[in-house]
Amino acid sequence: MMIWRCDLLPQYEAYKDEIQEAITRVLESGRYVLANEVAQFEKEFSDYVGVDYGVSVANATDALTLSLMALGIAHGDEVITTPYTAIPTVSAIIASGATPIFVDICEDTYLMDLKKVATAITPKTKAIMPVHIFGNVMDVEKLKKIVGNDIYIVEDASQAHGATIRGKQAGSMGDIGVFSFYPTKNLGAYGDGGIAVTQNKNLDAQLRLLRMYGMTDKDHIKINGINSRLDEMQASILRVKLKHLDKMNQSRRDIAQRYQEELPTELFKHQVIDEGVESNYHVFNSAFLGDRDAFVRYMDEHDIQTNIYYLMPLHLQEATRYLGGKVGDCPVAESLCKQAIALTFYPELKKDILDQVIKTVNQFVNL
Repeated sequence: MMIWRCDLLPQYEAYKDEIQEAITRVLESGRYVLANEVAQFEKEFSDYVGVDYGVSVANATDALTLSLMALGIAHGDEVITTPYTAIPTVSAIIASGATPIFVDICEDTYLMDLKKVATAITPKTKAIMPVHIFGNVMDVEKLKKIVGNDIYIVEDASQAHGATIRGKQAGSMGDIGVFSFYPTKNLGAYGDGGIAVTQNKNLDAQLRLLRMYGMTDKDHIKINGINSRLDEMQASILRVKLKHLDKMNQSRRDIAQRYQEELPTELFKHQVIDEGVESNYHVFNSAFLGDRDAFVRYMDEHDIQTNIYYLMPLHLQEATRYLGGKVGDCPVAESLCKQAIALTFYPELKKDILDQVIKTVNQFVNL
């Protein structure tokens, strides 16, 4: 039987009675779009993050794009971000009309290198989009001191549900924080979904307009928006899972600790989590110091799936070639992409399966 990098079925099995009750509640309500479940989830999730407002949408890419639009960012503006992230981060910047500017990462934390941010700022810089990669949390307070008050901060917290720094939740520290509810996320729906959270009442109002065509009611359209809504069914499921998020995150931390303690140090250099940060360990991704291709083949032969996050940094992708990026622009990210490997990791991972994965990895050392 294949051991998947991420298996979603055990989580459904764990909470299926609560989930089925939530689904039935929605079906019997006769209301399926922007009704009570969405309103309740937005309130519950924003309370969890520690902010006043949350606006749910169809996916996190839309949430990022609409966040930039709500901040007035458009053609001719620049948004600084990291090349070591999933493509939606940059897709959103491009969709807003702005130009992404890439800043390299720190070798140990995989987070945007704060020392290099200041040199990337130009008169066109309107926002910075730090990414809390794999649940490791960027120090947004330090970032604020570097960029000042005139540059917006949009936190891409798509992988950081429940991760904290000095007790503050990821997504709560910038002008807007964005989370994804893609099924594999720490808080995952059974389809797409996303949310933008903020302390700013005006941004909340603007985001609500933008997600619903710019309509104030069915007869009046105030601005040009789009159709991007989280549906009632997904909201009801997310409400169930939110109650269990802290427990699931703790399970991830326990599994991460075993990997850190039992994997061979000569082959794995793990992501560093700085003091004061509590990662949610969305993915257990490390730098592999040996022959990665041989290791992947070996694990495949033993029916254990691995993943690579990410095979190529975004400044070198074909789609971003027009920006003029070249090899050597972000050497740390480029190097990590040649080494990164992610192992089996999800909160319901059983001890015997984890034992098998660790044993198989250690056997590779002795080949």
